[in-house]
Amino acid sequence: MKIDKLIKRKALPSFCTSNFDVLKTIIFFCKINRLPCLVECTSNQVNQNGGYTKNTPKSFMNKIIKISKNLKFKNLFLGGDHLGPLPWKNTSKKIALKNSIKLIRDFLKQKYCKIHIDTSIKCKDDKAINNKIIFERTKEILETPSIKKKLKGKFLIIGTEVPLSGSGDEKKMTITSERQIKDECDQFKDVLKELKLKNKKFGLVIEPGMKYMHSTVVVPKFKKFYIKKKISKEENFVFEAHSTDFQSQQILSKLVHNNFKFLKVGPELTLNYSKAIFFMHQIEKKLFKTNHSNIKKVILNSMLNNPKYWKDYYNRKNKNLYLTSKLDRMRYYLHTNSVNKSINLLKKNINKITLEKNFSLFNQINKKEIFRYRKNKLSNFEMIKLIFITKVLKKYFTACGFTIN
Repeated sequence: MKIDKLIKRKALPSFCTSNFDVLKTIIFFCKINRLPCLVECTSNQVNQNGGYTKNTPKSFMNKIIKISKNLKFKNLFLGGDHLGPLPWKNTSKKIALKNSIKLIRDFLKQKYCKIHIDTSIKCKDDKAINNKIIFERTKEILETPSIKKKLKGKFLIIGTEVPLSGSGDEKKMTITSERQIKDECDQFKDVLKELKLKNKKFGLVIEPGMKYMHSTVVVPKFKKFYIKKKISKEENFVFEAHSTDFQSQQILSKLVHNNFKFLKVGPELTLNYSKAIFFMHQIEKKLFKTNHSNIKKVILNSMLNNPKYWKDYYNRKNKNLYLTSKLDRMRYYLHTNSVNKSINLLKKNINKITLEKNFSLFNQINKKEIFRYRKNKLSNFEMIKLIFITKVLKKYFTACGFTIN
């Protein structure tokens, strides 16, 4: 089933993470519960230069498809998120736009069925950025012949009111108005008409007023939102929600009720993965007096040795924040060689444990869940990881209208 047909009936969680350990768990969960799985990667994670994961759109796609084939899972959808000047924001607008066109072309060449074009990033020589400039750049990208001919069958997402990737912006949020929604819709419909895609359904990213910080979550207000919902229904487009991480199931359900058909989640997944790792590390330390992974220290050292991904977010003195903040800048370091080596040792040690003999150590886990997943013949590491990440997955799929056993 195509993604545009699927969202006629339900909404979809959009899993925005490039962590393959997490993705393997998500795909396995979707398989055993017979659910569709939409995986998206951002232009910072994956681009023609490799991004911070050292993956191109093609190599990232191939790895995800390989995981799916190994798990015999077929209901997979792939998307590209924040595709535009973001990775090249410190260059000139000319260079950034040229790279953006190559980036989007590379995604369109592969099996990505959903494309989010985000030109809202201010470049080095931009004195200012406004909706007019953003839209002109989006139009220029879409009208590029090599991109234009690849748009058929792809679900497009646009929007000038794009929340900061990864949340954490301390500036006051500006809620997207009804007028802005109508104007953007009209402009984009004109472009689609020019591209001979007049009746194409699309998605619009708007700011409903939600974000998360180190330990707090800002909840959106839905007062009078029915007007915005009405516009989207009448004009035949849907909303996409970014930075939905750490919202309650009730709030996620309200988003879906108001025609948000895609709910983006990323850091909440990787933070729960880290919680699973730290939980296993506590057990490991008790049962293995020597040769244990020391994973917390390894991650912390990796972050301190390369502050690139957290220096604008954390105070260097507050080291506890590095491993607990909801912004989860820690996720950028799970790809490093030292951390990977440490995680592999943790896996090896945890998988040696006989669970039945050590139940007293697993006090954070519901024993029924352990027995439920044992029948799937998972290793100890995979099972514990699944239990921690499942908390997030159940919340999102339930809010989107799916029934979870």
